[in-house]
Amino acid sequence: MKDLRLKPYPGYERNVSNNIGFGTSPSITMAEMQTAIRGYKLAEGTTMKDIYIPGSDEEQELMLHIITPGNLPEKAPMILDIHGGGWVSGDVGIDNYRNVYLAEHTPAIVVAVEYRLASPSLPFPGPLRDCYTALNWMHDHATEIGGAPDNIAIHGTSAGGNMVAGLMLYIRDFGGPEIKLAVMNCPALYMDDSPSKRTFGSIGTPKKIPGSKGSFAVYAGSCDPKDVSMYACPGLAPSLDNCPPCMVIVGEYDPLRDDGLKFAIKLLEANVPTEIICAPRVSHGFCTVDQPLTHWVHNACCASFRREFGMEITEFI
Repeated sequence: MKDLRLKPYPGYERNVSNNIGFGTSPSITMAEMQTAIRGYKLAEGTTMKDIYIPGSDEEQELMLHIITPGNLPEKAPMILDIHGGGWVSGDVGIDNYRNVYLAEHTPAIVVAVEYRLASPSLPFPGPLRDCYTALNWMHDHATEIGGAPDNIAIHGTSAGGNMVAGLMLYIRDFGGPEIKLAVMNCPALYMDDSPSKRTFGSIGTPKKIPGSKGSFAVYAGSCDPKDVSMYACPGLAPSLDNCPPCMVIVGEYDPLRDDGLKFAIKLLEANVPTEIICAPRVSHGFCTVDQPLTHWVHNACCASFRREFGMEITEFI
């Protein structure tokens, strides 16, 4: 019988095994990849700084990485970024390229949160509570960094996309700053199997549920859906009514492709304004490095941020 599965790009298997997955040469080293991921160039007038705020737990400090473009108006819009890394790894640095681009091309103040990584001693809700703390600080202290408390969006990739969805659901149900747009890039949202996971592998989620362990189990505290909060696994939410406008980005060859598409359709069925991008011929994390397709996707993000922030939407170079 003819194999009708999507044909992966050259070097795909190596990239997926290294949890890279954006179609680079199979001969590239991990050191070269990390250099590419963390590389960035600031435009004239753009500043980057780290500040520390009171954390969500007693005697804990939370670091915020703030990128501010030059010539911003007073009370500029703000974007909270939540990095990926499978909940148990990564840091704000892996989103530097993306965050600089979004900040300068929207333009807006981008605040990346260095949430505490999940571990057996710090499962959900600890990391998500850090993100909620950062968001509330942005709202309450907006004037200190030149931002507008009523013009905030959130953005996250992979595990960060999961936490963006969990955060917007938590705010919907328990209150918090108004979210103008929630962008989920290659998000991990479901615990179940899917064609994309079977075809392209598994990132951050156990291949066998229940019984096996993975980074999601570390974060959520369990592989059994009945024991997992919907704020840890947003695909478990019985309803997505009254969520803020959303943008969902997936890669055609991403194991998590079907997670994002399934969730986006569920948002549309709940009458939530939602836009969907399925980037062709790329896999997980393709937006972390500078390439033409990344520019196209980031420009779409910037246009959407501008629309929801009430700014003029312009053409991008």
